[in-house]
Amino acid sequence: MGEPVLVISEVTRTYRLGDVDVHALKGVSLTVERGEFVAIMGSSGSGKSTLLNILGCLDHPSSGAYRLEGVDTASLSETALALIRSRRIGFVFQNFNLLARTSALENVALPMIYAGRVDEAADRARQSLALLGLADREESQPNQLSGGQQQRTAMARALINDPAIILADEPTGNLDSQTSHEIMGVIGKLNRENGITVVLVTHEPEMAAYADRIVTLRDGLILSDQRTREAVVPAPPPMPAAAPAADRPSPWLNRAWLWRGMAFVAALRAIRKNKLRSALTVLGIFIGVAALIAMVSIGEGAKAAVHARMQSLGTDLLIALPASSHAGGVRGGQGSTASLRVSDALAILEEDEAVADVSYVNRQNAQVVAGDENWSTAVLGVTPSYLSIRSWPIESGRGLEDADEHDAKTVCLLGQTVADNLFGDNVDPLGATILVKNVPMQVVGVLSVKGHSANGQDQDDVVLIPFSTSQQRILGVSTPTTGATVSTATVKKLALSALSGATQPGDSPLATPAPNPFGIQPKLTGFVNSIYIQARGTDMVKTALDQVTKTLEQRHRIKPGQDDDFNVHDLTEIAEVAEQNMRVLELLLAAIASISLVVGGIGIMNIMLVSVTERTREIGIRMAIGARRNHVLLQFLVEAMLLSTAGGGAGVLAGIVVAKIISAVANWPTLLDPVVSAAAFVFSGAVGMFFGFYPARRASRLNPIDALRFE
Repeated sequence: MGEPVLVISEVTRTYRLGDVDVHALKGVSLTVERGEFVAIMGSSGSGKSTLLNILGCLDHPSSGAYRLEGVDTASLSETALALIRSRRIGFVFQNFNLLARTSALENVALPMIYAGRVDEAADRARQSLALLGLADREESQPNQLSGGQQQRTAMARALINDPAIILADEPTGNLDSQTSHEIMGVIGKLNRENGITVVLVTHEPEMAAYADRIVTLRDGLILSDQRTREAVVPAPPPMPAAAPAADRPSPWLNRAWLWRGMAFVAALRAIRKNKLRSALTVLGIFIGVAALIAMVSIGEGAKAAVHARMQSLGTDLLIALPASSHAGGVRGGQGSTASLRVSDALAILEEDEAVADVSYVNRQNAQVVAGDENWSTAVLGVTPSYLSIRSWPIESGRGLEDADEHDAKTVCLLGQTVADNLFGDNVDPLGATILVKNVPMQVVGVLSVKGHSANGQDQDDVVLIPFSTSQQRILGVSTPTTGATVSTATVKKLALSALSGATQPGDSPLATPAPNPFGIQPKLTGFVNSIYIQARGTDMVKTALDQVTKTLEQRHRIKPGQDDDFNVHDLTEIAEVAEQNMRVLELLLAAIASISLVVGGIGIMNIMLVSVTERTREIGIRMAIGARRNHVLLQFLVEAMLLSTAGGGAGVLAGIVVAKIISAVANWPTLLDPVVSAAAFVFSGAVGMFFGFYPARRASRLNPIDALRFE
């Protein structure tokens, strides 16, 4: 009959149960020829199932040798053993071992999928079911089939890859007498007509009578080996070195795609089977991603708002302010001393090549009145260049002109906040007269909305008047020591002093007055609250800063090592600092939200570990019919990633909704970045993969026989 198909020599198998060694097999030797029908009998605990598991490459002998079709199985890898189980051996189990919630067609097709024969899997599964009379039950799940139908389905699964060997472990143990004989008749027919080698484990002599040879085991040893009749059957050809083209596995890309699809379907079934547990599992990922999207959106919105406000100030803008004062060892606040003068501004514009324009400003809070309405606001005395330097357009009317400054006209511009509070929405303020510190002023323009500054101050809560008007009639002239307004007589003296060129201590009365780049001769001069300086371009800001600082130090007689009595601020640095602060805040918010993602990932790991324990037997079934460790690993990884991406997708949508609600209710700027949303979704999948890998690997490392025996 040629070379034997199964040969075991002096095989022992010892199990360790606690502190006790159980010797299931004690030096068993057995040879099965190709095409034989062998029945292995014995009482419970005799070692017959252990012997069958070794023959089926589900278990390994503790000692001895096992050769399958001339190959020593001890030299084969796990992948090679899995390939043998899927292509050369068909298993028929007493408990059927069909996958729950899986159709008969899908159960039968699994060995072909694991063998890589994906293109023909569905057609061959239908043929195999039809052969066993189950053509009309393809879509039925195991719980919808009778015991006999389930066993026929298991046999169809065992036969789908045209195996050379069928190993049947008590295939009729859970069936009635009539169905048992039907199943044994099918097995006998396959042996006689197809030449399939059959090894049957049974404790029923009636079932063993179908075999050509009966081997009896007792206490792990062969008690007898009797041949009841000669096996005269056509022997199938041995396993070829290279399979025919039609029988070769499909290309790896097709196999990988189908394995992924199979893993996806299996994962969906597992999730659907435990809906509530799955929902609670993804809750951590959902909360983490939603919080991440909402917080990053808030941070991005705040950062964009700060950037826009800084841009509204002008990226080419510098501001010179008086420094703090010192009195009795006590340092005053910024601007507590008056040190900047009109002549400083004129000198900066004249001498510093990197400076394009300047504007000097007096500022004071005052009560403004229009009819029956009044409002406390900031009144700024400015030069006509102030609006262009600040990039502040006019909403209606006109801006301040050179003639207004030259003649100290009583005209003003209203910020939008002041206009709304004095005139409301239905009255046009243009041409109206308001009282500013009891001085009538005509409204000639309304400024466009500027919004809040970086420190939260309302920039539209302001009234602009000509600088000369502010000195002569509204705000007065600040003294260098107290900052209080001075009398008209003092103003005249300061004016005469300015005209003579001695506008600062130490200036020579005979010095030539600095030319006036504004094209007008100011009537008054004196101390100012601040000087706005516009560089010739954003690339000239640093140069302008150095030049302005040097000019002011020279004019104020600042000696080396001495503290300046002024400060020059570069708004681009302020913008950078503000953006850095917002970036840190954004990262902090994202880090806090990411903690929820980690917690959610730990939850996924916990549930997946529970799932591995619950589905240990399923894993054993898949391995018994040819699943490799990579297949099992992929299946559980896909399940973990499905859970995490489901939570991540829902979290992205929830985060967007929360950000919109915050923006609408709290009037807080939010900015939804699609890249951040996509990254959060991808990150949620990565969390699932990371935390799902250990449970998936643990599942893939299970011993097939231990998994099958798990209860």
